[in-house]
Amino acid sequence: MASELTLECLAIGSLPCDSLDKAMEIVKKDFGNIPFWPQLTKINKKEDMISQFTEDMSSFCSVSFPKFIELIKETKPKFAKGQITGPHTLSFRVSSDNLAQNLAQKALWQINQIKSACQSTIPIIFIDEPSLATIQGNSPLEMIKTVSDTIKTNGALSGLHCCSNCDWNIAIDAGIDIISFDAYTYGETLGIEFKRFLSRGGKIAWGIVPTKDSKAIEDADLDKMIKIFENGVKNLTKMGIDEKIIIENSLITPSCGAGSLSEELAQKAMDLTKQLSENRKAIWHLNLQ
Repeated sequence: MASELTLECLAIGSLPCDSLDKAMEIVKKDFGNIPFWPQLTKINKKEDMISQFTEDMSSFCSVSFPKFIELIKETKPKFAKGQITGPHTLSFRVSSDNLAQNLAQKALWQINQIKSACQSTIPIIFIDEPSLATIQGNSPLEMIKTVSDTIKTNGALSGLHCCSNCDWNIAIDAGIDIISFDAYTYGETLGIEFKRFLSRGGKIAWGIVPTKDSKAIEDADLDKMIKIFENGVKNLTKMGIDEKIIIENSLITPSCGAGSLSEELAQKAMDLTKQLSENRKAIWHLNLQ
């Protein structure tokens, strides 16, 4: 069954803006339905994904978070997105027996802040795990599950983002609600495990719009993005997964954070993400008639 998330657009996190106002204008313009708080390392170097989540919650390190909360109060969106660095990725830099629990509390803090701003807004908290591609076996599963369970038991949806190819069974077995990946590069690599993921209501956030390669986003246009999305969906239908189920449980995102791009290219990437979302929603609604 289609949901209010069907083919909506999400952002991953970082933006290259040197002005908070510029960053929040992008959030308002392209992600009004699901606003997010951007990580802005050009304003504050402590906003990189490692440093930001080694801070205490009393000194939460984000210049955009207060503006994000103000936006939720003003617009009362159905959903709002936050993020934390994943426990597996952070474990390479921080040694702690309570790492997963500490990160779960940082996720819970965001949930509480979003809910305080608007009780009806459903938080979506992404666990950013770029290092998930480097492991073999399921050793991070319990840590990720600890964080995801805290998110879900407190009235939010849990997401997991990895911009490389990895063993997605870890995220699926950890109970993640939304899996986000670089579909621009790996769009035709998803495996049969996504049949069980989708069958239990899991959602795929297709990172169609390239952000890791300046030349790729320079050359990108809506037609190319549509083709990549359609090819990714077709790959899953070849495994016997119903196209309707795939589409109804799909979201559109950039392939990764846009913090390494120029401001101009980051703006193009965010605009294309919204355009692709609106295009696919329009086509899907026509198909349903």
